[in-house]
Amino acid sequence: MSENVNLYKDGGVNVNFIGSASNGEDHIVRKIFYFLRAIFLLLREFFKSNVDVVHIHSALKGSLSRKIVFSFICLILRIPYIFHVHNGRFFERYLSENSVRRFFIRRALSGAKRVVVLSQHMRNIAIDSGTVRSDQCALVFNGIADPLSESPPRIRTLNDTTKLVFMGLISVEKGIPVLLDAVEFLTNQGEILDVCLYGEKDLDLEGEVASRNLGKSVTFGGWIGGDDKQFAFEHADIFVLPSRSEGFSVALLEAMAYGLPIVSTSIPGVVDAIRNGVDGLLVPADNASALAHAIRKLTRNSSLRARFGNAARHRYLNNFSVHKMIREVSLIYFDVLNVG
Repeated sequence: MSENVNLYKDGGVNVNFIGSASNGEDHIVRKIFYFLRAIFLLLREFFKSNVDVVHIHSALKGSLSRKIVFSFICLILRIPYIFHVHNGRFFERYLSENSVRRFFIRRALSGAKRVVVLSQHMRNIAIDSGTVRSDQCALVFNGIADPLSESPPRIRTLNDTTKLVFMGLISVEKGIPVLLDAVEFLTNQGEILDVCLYGEKDLDLEGEVASRNLGKSVTFGGWIGGDDKQFAFEHADIFVLPSRSEGFSVALLEAMAYGLPIVSTSIPGVVDAIRNGVDGLLVPADNASALAHAIRKLTRNSSLRARFGNAARHRYLNNFSVHKMIREVSLIYFDVLNVG
């Protein structure tokens, strides 16, 4: 959000970004400090008459609890606000909460001028469950800046080894154990793969990779950004995202922007971005056999990889650019304020 401030300004919207949480595994005292600091900054801007609308971004757990507080502050001060949901299972999780927590979540959502969601599935659940009114719920896909705006896509060369890249949390929810099953199946069939998993670890799988003799096929690259991330995307042949659930994956958009063919799961959020058989291949979640067959189909067909990759990049440019996202969000701001 903070890196897009100037782009909003170009569209006539002055944005003041206020973070409510510190990065990393900070001490609880530091986390409380950042939260209280965010409240102070919001109140300061309000009393300086600098606030027309507050845009609240929320996921689950601690993020949601903090954002409920901000919602109630806006309600008390009568500041119009937008509640932007960034977790694909937000509304399913809401329905399973206890009655007290559901009350506070519902009040935060009902008081919002708009509730912004990331996928058509999220919008359907929000409206069908009666959690959000249809006229209140807005669908805005994530958008990212074009990483190739100053340079063309790298021409990928043919190698004996096909390089697959995953970026995200190394976790069960992201389908990493299923991916390892698929890789084991393929290597046992004689496929030569180079699978690199980038991201922070929720699971410690190095021992399992070694015990299954996958050490030559699977490596863990840790969290990367900047030039390292660019290098990883530019030297990959396939992007794989075997998730059980997604809101709207930014890593998926990055892979599309770099012109990579996609192998992923046919889950909400992903199906809004990837057209099966056009931009990549989609398989059922938690199905290692189907995932393996999709990977093998692309590893054995370089022309199909090139066709899917080109289609994915063009789909990104037409639908998921940061400029498109900012235009749509800015229109929501103006609509909420009845301006223009």
